[in-house]
Amino acid sequence: MIALYLHFPFCLRKCRYCAFNSSPLPAGEEGKSLATGYVAALEREIALYAPLCRGEALGSIYLGGGTPTLLPAELLSRVLAACRRHFLWAEDIEITVEANPGTLSPEKLNALKEAGANRLSIGAQSFHQDELELLGRVHQVAETEAAYDAARAAGFENINLDLIYALPGQTLSRWQENLRRALLLSPEHLSVYGLSLEEGTPLALDAAAGKIVPCGEEEQVAMWKETAAATAAAGYGRYEISNYARPGRECRHNICYWENRPYLGLGAGAHGFWKRVRYANEADVCRYVELLEQGRFPRALEEHQTPEQERTDTVIMGLRLTRGLSRRKFAERFGCSFEELYGDELAALIDEGLMEMSEEAVYLTERGRLLANYVLAYFV
Repeated sequence: MIALYLHFPFCLRKCRYCAFNSSPLPAGEEGKSLATGYVAALEREIALYAPLCRGEALGSIYLGGGTPTLLPAELLSRVLAACRRHFLWAEDIEITVEANPGTLSPEKLNALKEAGANRLSIGAQSFHQDELELLGRVHQVAETEAAYDAARAAGFENINLDLIYALPGQTLSRWQENLRRALLLSPEHLSVYGLSLEEGTPLALDAAAGKIVPCGEEEQVAMWKETAAATAAAGYGRYEISNYARPGRECRHNICYWENRPYLGLGAGAHGFWKRVRYANEADVCRYVELLEQGRFPRALEEHQTPEQERTDTVIMGLRLTRGLSRRKFAERFGCSFEELYGDELAALIDEGLMEMSEEAVYLTERGRLLANYVLAYFV
């Protein structure tokens, strides 16, 4: 099975914490022309990759950004039609579309459903308007609930909500209210990430200038524990450090990343891992389009992975999963056991109560998940 990521680098306005390859789509005819040309280039890139994947089916497609749903429904449908034309689709394919509240009309939702999309990921982030404004989000709280209701009305039975905690000035009680509002909607999946102040972003610059005070470590831990408790009480299982799902609703596309399996990344600035090569596409939209008009792969960077690099990535990504790293699969993939390679590290972390080993897997304890960055540094 192949996982396919498609990047749409356009948004209404860049969020104040965002370090992804995205920029505001110009208004009017300029924006329409840019989006149409971009989709044509994406169709060309899909056609270029198809011969490399003969006989393999797509198990998941993920439209991310940016804000894919900023584009007209007919352009998004064109992209999915190109995927269907050039690739085999698994019968139970998972097709996720990232969406921001305010960009989801009933007509667009119906068109996406008709094109094959069966999973939505809605960027709620917060249910407090002042927090949305701090983050630089363009939507209103009421638009999140309206988008969710419209998605249900359109027949979407698999919806994720994105939430961000540990905001500057955020209290535990306000975070509890965000969780309560999200769980009241009863989505199938929640992605819950602590705010990361990425270098060069407006929020990071404000923190460096003393204009905002980052959330304290004790508060972050309290919010993390509250998230685990509230989601468990509501019937969700944490299957990855920051992701919670109802049984059977885990995001299959992202599990591909966490298992360090090959995937294709298409679009301006997209990253992929294919035939043991990690690559990044040209990030500039115009240059990306130009390369594809010339019939060329738009890769800007390529790195051939050594077995050691692949092994390290497999460990670091796999230990993020609650079930941990399969000992059998690890040995089959790398020709030796996890304990042979990392016996000293494993023993030390077990002694600290941060990891455990069963007959089937090595995995982080609850405390190990809380201190994941510390644990994973052992394997770098």
